[in-house]
Amino acid sequence: MRLAVFKEESVRIPRKPIEKLFRRIMEKESDKNAQGKINLIFTSDKSIQRLNKEYRRKNKPTDVLSFNLNKSSRNAMVFGEVYISVNTTMRQAKEYGTTLNDEFLRLFCHGLLHLLGYDHIRPDERRKMEAREQYYLKPFMAW
Repeated sequence: MRLAVFKEESVRIPRKPIEKLFRRIMEKESDKNAQGKINLIFTSDKSIQRLNKEYRRKNKPTDVLSFNLNKSSRNAMVFGEVYISVNTTMRQAKEYGTTLNDEFLRLFCHGLLHLLGYDHIRPDERRKMEAREQYYLKPFMAW
């Protein structure tokens, strides 16, 4: 699996830590023979709100959305996409008293785990997903 990063918003992103986190998660969670790529898109509140409304019927911006695609795109298999709202991430970093880079990493981890089958609807699912997030993020953050 490969990671492709796209920026629709002008923001400095922690590209190397994101790539390291991606490799760390994929090494443990994905099929070793998996081919293709995952797109990570840094976007605006306006764009993510449009996606949230269309696919989740929620007419408001959110921090991160994940979409499993499993379809071909220009001869490269696109497994899924993770969208992160730069605007919401900035607000949350300030609200949570963390750095923007740490919040980008947290949201990417969360979105990627959704692509790999994790969820947080039921309490037992939530505990499992949160434990995986903490495990993968531990080397990157000073919690």
